[in-house]
Amino acid sequence: MVEEQQRLGRYELLAEIGRGAMGVVYKARDPIIDRVLAIKTVDFRGLGAVQADVQNRFFQEAQSAGRLNHPNIVTIFDAGEADGCAYIAMELLEGASLREVLDQSAPLSVIRALELAGQIARGLAYAHEHGVVHRDVKPANIILVGRRVKITDFGIARLPYGPARARSELAGSPKYMSPEQVRSENVDGRSDLFALGTLLYEMLTGKQPFVGDSVPDIMQAVLLHEPPPPSSINPKVPASVDAFVLRVLSKRPEERPSSARSMLRELALLLREVGGGSSGRSSRSAERRRSQPARGMGDTTVLLPAAKRKKRERRSRTTPWGYGIAALLIAGLVGAYALRAPKEAAIAATTPQPAPVEAQVTVAALAELAPEAPVESAPAPVEIAPEPAPPVEAPKPAPKPVAKAKPKPKIAAAKTSAQPRAGGDATLQVAVAPWGEVFVNGRSHGTTPPLARIAVPPGKHRIEIRNGSLPAHRVDVTVAAGDTRRIQHKFE
Repeated sequence: MVEEQQRLGRYELLAEIGRGAMGVVYKARDPIIDRVLAIKTVDFRGLGAVQADVQNRFFQEAQSAGRLNHPNIVTIFDAGEADGCAYIAMELLEGASLREVLDQSAPLSVIRALELAGQIARGLAYAHEHGVVHRDVKPANIILVGRRVKITDFGIARLPYGPARARSELAGSPKYMSPEQVRSENVDGRSDLFALGTLLYEMLTGKQPFVGDSVPDIMQAVLLHEPPPPSSINPKVPASVDAFVLRVLSKRPEERPSSARSMLRELALLLREVGGGSSGRSSRSAERRRSQPARGMGDTTVLLPAAKRKKRERRSRTTPWGYGIAALLIAGLVGAYALRAPKEAAIAATTPQPAPVEAQVTVAALAELAPEAPVESAPAPVEIAPEPAPPVEAPKPAPKPVAKAKPKPKIAAAKTSAQPRAGGDATLQVAVAPWGEVFVNGRSHGTTPPLARIAVPPGKHRIEIRNGSLPAHRVDVTVAAGDTRRIQHKFE
């Protein structure tokens, strides 16, 4: 027996990690490259006449899975047969399975559940796009290594049923099968999405959507039972997440998301809505407003901490100085107007167009309208003013104030510059396909999607976008305060 040996082929067996229906998993060492890895043995004994066919399919699937190189998929290094035993040599993962996490701390928060489902969907999307359908997505096959998800057991999910094996042993867990799997139909990637939907349901509620006292009862539930909305078990689940989960668990494959990539996009939108959407910001702002004292309550309110009371007292003591400065400014402006030449005062009184023109320009800039329209309409009132001989000379300077309000650079500045952000940060808009971890000056700012905007100080910055083992994308950008710079990249 393998467990009684110290070696399997060239690999040194260090310790047993676990056992399953089809074999044993060992921690092992490859002496050629001095790498510690995991060896999963597969026992084909007892399959009788179909044993050779099962072994052939196993190695074909192991070869397909070995071509998958993705951060959310366990890496397969080798597959073969030694000492009468088939095996797969794969990446050794130091972490807990999703099954262990759910057994200890279910339900998970809505944000955490969506994050994990998104990582699983990302890994499945990559596999499906490379022609590999997992067919056995379940909590025991999802390993959490820190904050990263790793999908395991690619390569053996398509094993057919043997006469000496129970259907549930080789098909995976019936609680996570799709209806088309239960009916033994040909399946595609949407079957994996159904299984991911059952995982998401369990993460949100702590309960499995399809249960029964026996394997036939569970399969009957998968085919016929409509699970209740997750929010009926966990009231913290939003209605939008309810609708999404129930759609993924549809009995009809065509009613589910069309692909894992499509499901990933929907999960990213839900995560943005739940974790950082406008509704969330509004509710947090409302909560802050409720926790602050009403204006004018001064020191009498018990809701205002002592430090804030002192700060407010300092502001109140300095307020009269503010009024004094404002009064001086107003007096200065009044004096300036009083010293104007009588001719200018008369012209301003008879042709009051400059102030309306400025107001129109400001409104037009805020509404993002064409600046020419309000400027062209300004000269009309000036030409209405011709009077008899003495006053004729006075209206002639009238076009000068209009010309001052007319320059396009001033209007363009009002339209395009971000006045409220003067002296503040710039914004980087990041769009990466299919995903990437974004580093600014060597510091990680998260993964996009869902990350979309990054605030950076003015100046030159080194942007680096990484996606697993693919070549990193690097670019240098120089931004000024209030600038918005768009950065796009697609990993091939």
